[in-house]
This record gives sequence, structure tokens and C-alpha cells, in this order.
Amino acid sequence: MNTDKTLPPILYIDDEQDNLTVFYSAFRRNFKVYLANSAQEGMEIMKKQSVHLVIADQRMPEMTGIEFLEKIKLEYPDCIRMVLTGFTDVEAIIQAINKGRVYRYITKPWSKDDLKITIDHALETYELKEQNRKLFTDLEEANLTLEKKVIERTKKIESQRREITDSIQYASRIQSALLPEKEELDKHLPSYFILNKPRNIVSGDYYWLAHKDNKVVVAIADCTGHGVPGAFMSILGLAFLNEVLNQTESISANSILNQLRSHVIKSLHQTGKTDEARDGMEMALCVVDFNKKRLQYSGAFRPLYLIRDKELVEFKGDSMPIGIYSEDDKSFNNKELILNENDIIYMFTDGYIDQLGGPDRKTFKSKQFKQLLIDIHQKPLNEQKAVLEKEYQAWRRDIEQIDDIMVMGIRFTGPGIIAWYLIQSHFRKFNYQPLPFCFPLDISLPTQEGNILNHFGIK
Repeated sequence: MNTDKTLPPILYIDDEQDNLTVFYSAFRRNFKVYLANSAQEGMEIMKKQSVHLVIADQRMPEMTGIEFLEKIKLEYPDCIRMVLTGFTDVEAIIQAINKGRVYRYITKPWSKDDLKITIDHALETYELKEQNRKLFTDLEEANLTLEKKVIERTKKIESQRREITDSIQYASRIQSALLPEKEELDKHLPSYFILNKPRNIVSGDYYWLAHKDNKVVVAIADCTGHGVPGAFMSILGLAFLNEVLNQTESISANSILNQLRSHVIKSLHQTGKTDEARDGMEMALCVVDFNKKRLQYSGAFRPLYLIRDKELVEFKGDSMPIGIYSEDDKSFNNKELILNENDIIYMFTDGYIDQLGGPDRKTFKSKQFKQLLIDIHQKPLNEQKAVLEKEYQAWRRDIEQIDDIMVMGIRFTGPGIIAWYLIQSHFRKFNYQPLPFCFPLDISLPTQEGNILNHFGIK
């Protein structure tokens, strides 16, 4: 049996005591019934008690039931309001219902069972309102909690992002320190440019230069992946190239690639199984003998472009990587050519030609890249680099960079290039400061080494 504590509270207002007594007797077991014989008394009860439903008689001396219900609407908006009336007042009540001031009207005389059903429905409406209010409150609290957590997590993520970015920035400085320094490049290359555009802070593309036995070895490489994974591979590549050259007695371009491949396969424990990662790198490598004006080239997927007399010649690399391959015992091919005056070579990774852009959002493609190089190859090297950068940005538009980019161009200006190289070599032999390169020379130089050295007073 229900107790007062669990019964829903309702208020009945009527100026006739007999009506109050009958109502109380009929519903005291079903509801916690509060009684008032005037609107003023009803208002006092509502101030002191929580009331879910108010039933007011329409005909009261101080104010009508509708007037009373209208008065409490603003202060107690969730309380359900019903009016008890005779048939003569139905039209006014209907208007009040349509305006939202009254939930329902009850006609006199009322039936206990019918009124009980009406009251139950009204209280269900009140309960739904309370549940909605609670849900809304809970939702607001949940949103505030969620916003607080989002702010806290955002701060945490931002802090972690800064830590990671700082670490990658530091890794970038390490990677840059491992690349050949500008002074070293200037010392061994007559005229060159390097366009280096990492997709992320660190890059999977790298360049390398070394000098041994009066030969200059220069390469560009594209490692598997980009960002941090590619950078790790690039550091391996740079270390292995230095090791290979130090251990090599007779320098040839393909021999360096063969030995580099062996180092990569061994260090990454590659066996050729179908489920293992096939990490590695693509590379174009040249060995330049300035004394003999000869160039060796060997490539792992990456080609070499030579522009001579305004014509571009492509030397294709072998279709196998520096890494595990089905024919990893097959040697890379070696191509050799004689350098002519004003020859210019280009080595590059695939990031430039694979960049999406243009009006149709397609890749730049090799054909367009070749024509661009032909158009600019006679410009000074620093201008060529600037043009390549400008054309790339114009092509890319608002599309993000999809890969690391590296392009290297080297011009062999002669016949002064031989004199430059011999003088540089002679000064290095005695630990003198090498001369800066500046060609074409304004004097006509002999082509024999002895005469050139005599011409500059070098014995």
C-alpha cells in the first residue's frame, strides 16, 4: 500500500467546503491531496509544497479558476493545470486550452473513475516533463564534462605534439648535419644546384658526395616512405655509402650500388619472404673523373638526364631497388660517357613528377618535366632552382605535397673545368685553401695537365 511519501501531490481549489470534502474522500488513497477554499490559500500552499497538479474550480469569488492558473503559469511552468467547470463556461475554457494556459477541463458533476483516469494522464505528463528536464540537465552536465575533457585532452595532445615536433626538428638537424656541407659541395662540384623539399620535417630523400682517387662520387636517393621512416633509411644509406667507398679500391658506379644493396639487405635482415617489408631505396649515382672528362652512371630505378647541345638524353636506371629483390644477385649496369663543354646533368627523385596539380589535378609527368629542364637548362643554376620551385608551386596550387622532392643539377663548363679541378686537387695536396669556382674564364687555357699547372705557376 502506498504511503504519503510516495503519492504524487495534487492541489484542489474550490470555494465550497462540501466539494473539497468529497474530492478528498475520493482520492486521498491515490494521491497526496492538498485542499484550498480560495485562490489566495492555494497560492500559499504552492509556495510551501511541491505540487504536480492543480485543479481549480472556475467559479470562485476572488478570481476565476482560469485566472488563477494563468497567474501560476510563469512561476510554476511545469505544474499541470486543470479547471473544473459547468457547461456554461466551456467556450472560455477551450480558448484557455488553445492558448496553452490549461491542460484540460473537467465538467461538473464529475465521475470518480473518469476523473481518476484524467488525473493519472496529467501526472504522467508531469512525470515526462520532469524526466525531460532531468535528461536535459544531465545532458548539459555531460556536455560541460565532455568540453572540459576535450580541453584537457586537447592541451595534452598539443603538448605531446610539441614534444614530437621538437624531437623531429632535432632529428632534422641531425639529418642535415649528415648531408654533405655546402663547402664540400662547392669544393668538388664546378656548378650545381639542389632543390630539396621534404614533405614533412624530415625527409626520405637525400644526396651524397664524396671524393676519392681524384674522382668525385655524387648521388641522390629516394628511400621507402617519407617522414621519420624515410629519414631512418636515409641515415642508413649515408652511413653505408661512406663505408662502401672507404672499403672500395677500384671505384665504379655499379660496384658501389651492388655493395650498398648488400649492406641494406644484411642490416634489415631481408630474406625475400612474401610477408616481410621490402624496405630499400632508389638511387642515381655518378662517378666523375674531371681529369679524364669521363662520367660513370648507375641507377636503381632513378634515371640520369643529360642535356647536350639543347637536346635531352635519358639514361635509364635498372628496374631493381637498393634492397631485397627477386634477382638480388644481378649486378647493376654501369654506363660511361665523355663529358663535353657545357654538358649539364640532372638527377632527381620521383616526388616532382608525381605531384598532383594543374587544372585537371593530375601528376606533373616525366614528359612535362623534361621539357621544363630543356627550357631552363641554359640559365644560371641558381635561377634554374628558382624556376623549378616556382613551377612546382604553380602546378600544386592548393593540393598538399604528396612526397619528398629532390632535384640536383650539375653543369660541366669547359675547358676551364679541367684547370679548376687540377688546381683544386693541387691545393688540397698541400692543405691550401681551395680556390672558388668561377667560369667561364676570360683566358684561353691549354688542355694538357702539365701546361695548365705551369700556366698557373704550379710545379
